[in-house]
Amino acid sequence: MGFAELSTERLHEVAVHLAAAEALRRTRHRVEVLSEPRSRLLLVGGRRVRVFARRTAEQRPMRRGTGQDTSDAHALVFVDLSGAVPRFHVTAPDVAVGRVEAGLDDWPLLERLDARG
Repeated sequence: MGFAELSTERLHEVAVHLAAAEALRRTRHRVEVLSEPRSRLLLVGGRRVRVFARRTAEQRPMRRGTGQDTSDAHALVFVDLSGAVPRFHVTAPDVAVGRVEAGLDDWPLLERLDARG
């Protein structure tokens, strides 16, 4: 089964777990997956990280989530599942619209944000 056939909820669940595995591989932090009502997110080094996904290239370009989605986030991870392998865009929660793609594989961002508090 490809990503295109997954329900939106299942796609998000897959994206969160892929992002968790990549964070474990690319950072020095402990990583946990949290389930909240109508949402799943990561705790990376004790900080909340919101995860967003897209399944096909035909979907709108990745963009910043709403303020409600990111208000408690330390960072955002956008998981692009439109290609042969997942791509991860790691950004600050206040990323400007249209700047998500600049965060490709920027896992060190989580370390830099730690230094700022």
